Amino acid sequence: ATITAPISGRLGAVSVAVGDLVTVSNGNSSTATPLVTITQMDPLQVNFNLPESNLALLHKALANPQQGAVTLTKDGDPTPIGKGTLDFVDSSVDTASGTIATRASIPNADLSLWPGQYVNVVLDAGIMPQMTSVPTVAVQPSQKGPFVYVVKPDNTVEMRPVQVALTEGENSAVSQGLKSGEKVVTEGQTRLKDGAAVHE
Repeated sequence: ATITAPISGRLGAVSVAVGDLVTVSNGNSSTATPLVTITQMDPLQVNFNLPESNLALLHKALANPQQGAVTLTKDGDPTPIGKGTLDFVDSSVDTASGTIATRASIPNADLSLWPGQYVNVVLDAGIMPQMTSVPTVAVQPSQKGPFVYVVKPDNTVEMRPVQVALTEGENSAVSQGLKSGEKVVTEGQTRLKDGAAVHE
């Protein structure tokens, strides 16, 4: 008898041997004896999580596939080992971790990638205009959301709520709350309050 697989892929270890007694599903897959596992190899799906603060970038990437390009790297080597596109963003934020589950589809015709492999994911969401870059250490948390201390011309500080669109290492992109050229405090914020005097 011939059994036709429902998908194309690579076979794993065979679960039975010739002469073993097996059962068919009869509409109930829980009663069927698994013969072998088939894993789809091309394309592969890469699952990863992004911080809630990146939600605006995810919307932008999904709206334009050319800006939703995904590049895979491995072990700190910047050389790409795979490229694809973002194809799924979960419908809600995980409240426990503050992250959003996302997925990319990666062509793998040469089988250079393997299911279960760990990779680094770089998501290109395109250029986001009208953003102000500040040192990440300048952004402080509060119950009402992130804020920065802006240094005014009279050398007093203003506690300014901001909206952070993206945090990348030492720098954060602020989409609302700051103008280009404004000075922000990057250390000693715990000793400050709105209207306090500062010295450079």
